[in-house]
Amino acid sequence: MRPARRVGVVAEQDWYCDEVIPRVIDVDVVVETDHVLAFRPPIQGFGTEHVIVVPKRHVRSLLELDPELGAHLLTVVQDVAQRVVDEHGGCQVLTTLGSEQHNRHLHLHVAAGDGVARFVSRN
Repeated sequence: MRPARRVGVVAEQDWYCDEVIPRVIDVDVVVETDHVLAFRPPIQGFGTEHVIVVPKRHVRSLLELDPELGAHLLTVVQDVAQRVVDEHGGCQVLTTLGSEQHNRHLHLHVAAGDGVARFVSRN
């Protein structure tokens, strides 16, 4: 993988376009369309089940997503999320923006099980 360029505190890199989409590295594909790829990463990031969903063309973040691709991306996220809910009973869908975004390519995580964030109710 090429070295990341540092911009502030966030690396300016695109692991998805550089490594995943062209299949430089092996990933477990869950769903693939002409425009979207959903896969289990080679090293689990969080959760017992972890699927990452990305557009195949470069989109920097959710803030730059056009509506047409957005609709297609969400259709794939729905499909993946339904599969995870059917198998695990529930899941989280998460994306990050700005300084929280470790890779500057829009990606959504669909995750379930141990390792995902748990919200605690305040009574």
